Amino acid sequence: MFEHGDYVVGVNQQVLLFVGQGPWNDEAMLVGAKKMGRQISLLDHSKPWAQLSCLVGESLMPPSTFNAFVHHSKIRKQKGLVCLAIVILASEVANTIKQQLSAAYLQADIEHQFFPSFELAIEWLAQRQFDIDRPELNAFLKQCDFLPSR
Repeated sequence: MFEHGDYVVGVNQQVLLFVGQGPWNDEAMLVGAKKMGRQISLLDHSKPWAQLSCLVGESLMPPSTFNAFVHHSKIRKQKGLVCLAIVILASEVANTIKQQLSAAYLQADIEHQFFPSFELAIEWLAQRQFDIDRPELNAFLKQCDFLPSR
């Protein structure tokens, strides 16, 4: 089967960046976990790090993909992830996405919060001592063809 779901992954300071559009399947989760792993290796592992995720559209997972997501989330926590800010855009099922992700992050014991905008997510991360270089973030976001205009 082919992977289903688009995403772009990067690093900004001590923040892992993820922008994706689902729904997701097992193949996309496996390829995405490898790409995230390569980006995580670029972080300074002597310090904690955070993640800023933006999900567009119907970013949901079937049960097998959800289980893999929980597994990979636990690995990210073991590698130093301390908190995660999630922005959901252009979705008719935002509440369902929030429920599914909250269930996963609770199993992985990862502090997380949902936001309606990048600005609020960035402020929340800054309160936790994770700064983001704005020009670098804007350059990263330009790579995301499926991102609605902000």
